[in-house]
Amino acid sequence: MVTDVAVTRAVNTVTVLGGPTALIHLAGWTLLTDPTFDAAGTEYQDGPVPVRKTADPALKPSQLPALDAVVVSHTGHLDNLDTAGRTVASAASNVFTTVAGATDLGGAAVGLEPWQTRTLSKPGRTPLNITAVPARHGPVGTEDLTGPVTGFLLHTDDDSTPSVYVSGDTVDLDAMSALAGRYRVDVALLHLGAAGFEAFGDVRLSLTAVQAVEARRLLGDPLVVAVHAEGWAHYTEDRSHVQQTFDAAGVPLYWPTPGEPVTLPAPHTR
Repeated sequence: MVTDVAVTRAVNTVTVLGGPTALIHLAGWTLLTDPTFDAAGTEYQDGPVPVRKTADPALKPSQLPALDAVVVSHTGHLDNLDTAGRTVASAASNVFTTVAGATDLGGAAVGLEPWQTRTLSKPGRTPLNITAVPARHGPVGTEDLTGPVTGFLLHTDDDSTPSVYVSGDTVDLDAMSALAGRYRVDVALLHLGAAGFEAFGDVRLSLTAVQAVEARRLLGDPLVVAVHAEGWAHYTEDRSHVQQTFDAAGVPLYWPTPGEPVTLPAPHTR
């Protein structure tokens, strides 16, 4: 378990903490994605559907290292920003989310339009760009139901650091293709699990395993790290199914143990 920045800032890592929440150390910066820190067993009524958390986070908020920024794909769903997660986000000096999410969070939150970039900059550090990537939290026509969502690309201008795509809850493969046309993607944190609820029938609100395999191809074959695929009760595809789908397609998938850092590969060129 990581209780501090156990890996030096010179090493680029991702540490999945549970659900959609990951610590990312990149180019000397420390970022947190979609904070969810409520305890296992917590139940919510999220709009028309019940949501239940099934696993504790690998770290408590008090165990987090100092954060340079928090990125929140959307604020409207408790499995991406729960009660304790809101407290973590509200204490951060930099928060990036959707325009609607920034209004919701207030404080330091900055809302990004699709493809808009903001840059973290401090003396002695390589500037880190945070670019908003379009996302859609379900099939075409579900936007009014699910609300606005964004993904993020974390990247440097000098290509000294692997670029990291955080998909957020999305099934928008066209946006991923557009991303690959604009930027190099070395690592993709894909929200998997094919989230679904009985009230919505067969509608899937995050990537199925088949879609994830196609997403990897469209993104230019980055290292895929599975996130938001365990820890909540509304996933319709488990780890075994997702892994079998990737194996059948002959492509790798990294499914990290919560709390254990994954060292990211060096940037690659095409």
